[in-house]
Amino acid sequence: MIAGNKRPYNTLSAVLVMHGDRPLLVTGQHGGDQQGQGNMQVLVNVLDLGANMQAAGDMARFSHNQVRNELQMESQLYQLVGAKLKDMGHKVTSSNGGPVGGYEGIMFTPDGNAGGSCAATDAKCTAPIAGFYRAGSNFREDGQSAGY
Repeated sequence: MIAGNKRPYNTLSAVLVMHGDRPLLVTGQHGGDQQGQGNMQVLVNVLDLGANMQAAGDMARFSHNQVRNELQMESQLYQLVGAKLKDMGHKVTSSNGGPVGGYEGIMFTPDGNAGGSCAATDAKCTAPIAGFYRAGSNFREDGQSAGY
């Protein structure tokens, strides 16, 4: 309802990751409070664990509900650490992937072997950088990445 003294609830959370001064990847999630958590998990999967864009979204994820103070983990992750977290006193449940939100992402990988273009490290060069776009989308929903 539109009325005075109310604040809109907006969780838009597109992510742009830079490598030096060049764009490396863009990603985003939908799913309310899950967006920040999901973006962080995908970034850890890519930047820390070396996953490609599709694998980063496919890997088991979790969602923490602040109101209920409950952690929902996809079954693969729950099987690894769910019981240990319960033993520590946490409220943890296994989920089928519904609470982890959507996912889409695109990453640019420069091609160091291509001639006639800028080197990825040459910030002063204005010619295009040759490379590859790699994408991923959420298999839990109807997402699909495609290119030509």
